[in-house]
Amino acid sequence: MPQKRTEHIIHPDEIEIGPFQLQLMFGKSFKEDFELYLGNIFCECEIPTKRLVHYKSYLNNLNDVALKGKCSGCGGIAVRYIETGERQGIDRIANKIRSLNKS
Repeated sequence: MPQKRTEHIIHPDEIEIGPFQLQLMFGKSFKEDFELYLGNIFCECEIPTKRLVHYKSYLNNLNDVALKGKCSGCGGIAVRYIETGERQGIDRIANKIRSLNKS
């Protein structure tokens, strides 16, 4: 049986972003949307009510956000991808964040 990973894979095209940068990307809907994202995660455990905890946020090359952290239910690694690449104007904001975080 394959062994489960205990650490997230951080891809070379992913750039870590902070809470303020997330707010810039999501705008007015940030607070309410973000609570939904944290409560709707991918984890292999069968615990019905779980949340993403101890997470870090990453911006990928498609301007999507990956929240990588732990499952509150089982403590294993968990992730939530948020597709933002199709939101109008997001590319301008994401490219600015990317250029600031690389330097």
